Amino acid sequence: MGDYGTVEVDLSLNVAPAGSHYLEIDRLREEHEIYWNTYAQGYWVLNRAAHVREASQNPEVFSNHSIVATDPDPAYRFLPSFVDPPQHMKYRFPLNRWFSPPNVAKFSPALRESARLTVAEIVADGETDFTTTFGDRFPVRVFLTSMGQPLELADFFVSCVRRMSGATSGRPEDVERMMGAWGDIAAFWTKELADRQASPLDPDTDFVTYLAQSTIDGGPFTDQDMVDTLVTLTLGSLDTLKSMLSWCIYHLAKFPEDRRRLLDDPSMIPTAVEEFLRAYSIVPMARKVTQDVDFHGCPMKKGDMVMLNIPAAARDPHEFVDADKVIIDRKPNRHITFGASEHRCVGSHLARAELVIAVEEWLKAIPDFHIATDEPLMAHGGQISLMSLPLAWDV
Repeated sequence: MGDYGTVEVDLSLNVAPAGSHYLEIDRLREEHEIYWNTYAQGYWVLNRAAHVREASQNPEVFSNHSIVATDPDPAYRFLPSFVDPPQHMKYRFPLNRWFSPPNVAKFSPALRESARLTVAEIVADGETDFTTTFGDRFPVRVFLTSMGQPLELADFFVSCVRRMSGATSGRPEDVERMMGAWGDIAAFWTKELADRQASPLDPDTDFVTYLAQSTIDGGPFTDQDMVDTLVTLTLGSLDTLKSMLSWCIYHLAKFPEDRRRLLDDPSMIPTAVEEFLRAYSIVPMARKVTQDVDFHGCPMKKGDMVMLNIPAAARDPHEFVDADKVIIDRKPNRHITFGASEHRCVGSHLARAELVIAVEEWLKAIPDFHIATDEPLMAHGGQISLMSLPLAWDV
């Protein structure tokens, strides 16, 4: 493997105290800018932001045919994530319009009301496990609002996403559980799609109707394409936002000096959220090599999987001063947490709005809170997520 080390590290299954995953990611990046991980079937790992950007922007060599490093031939399909250019943008175009900043602005009053409602449900208790209350409830309410779906569906979607969240490990039992949940969500969207095709609703407010009336190459999307897109949006909108929200509130509980700065100047919250997105980046992506290639001295072979280690890239000292520190007024902050190519997260504008509104409304209702345990908080890898976040405050 030349100058690029060979290691065996499980980047997804390990459970460790909160923050430990980022320290390990930082260590591995500084030891090996690129390495071959012998875990699972084996795959390359790119740790530097410059390398992640380069691979992200070269789909001819680094294909999106699989985006999970431990699963080179997935039985499921994330759409449009699994589609390469130029076809990718044809699938992406209607999604870009729906999740554009102007459309997100239309959702914002409803998102703020959902945040207020969700905080109000727990504020009088004086304590909560954030991950299973606000962390579960608010993202699903935002998702249903943005899709034009009734909030009564929240419990169903939360239960499905919990079953899907461990699939990036590649363990057969996790993939089997995910496929069961995938089937339940796909069945729901299949029925919704059939209903909208028979009786359309307003395409300006109902996403399923909007998608069913969209076109690609001069004709309608296939039913399977639409269902796969709807399932992908479901997973991407719920579990990832729960994880990111938990890290935001974890930081503000653990570092009260930063919380006080935001309380004194709430206009800083959007900048702070950008820094949380960078420093607590949670999701790596992957690509599949389409041809033998020498990538900065690494002999990559056709069919090899390559992990784009976005959490490592987001904390790369080649890109950021004091990259391992959370600096809530950091500017500029050109992180690549949402991706670095045309495959950039389609819901990034909605995610930013959701995070900012959640932090604003939480701090308005619960300005002074702390972690309510002396035991170390634990997180799991893969999608780096807190397993629980017990909080307490005075009422």
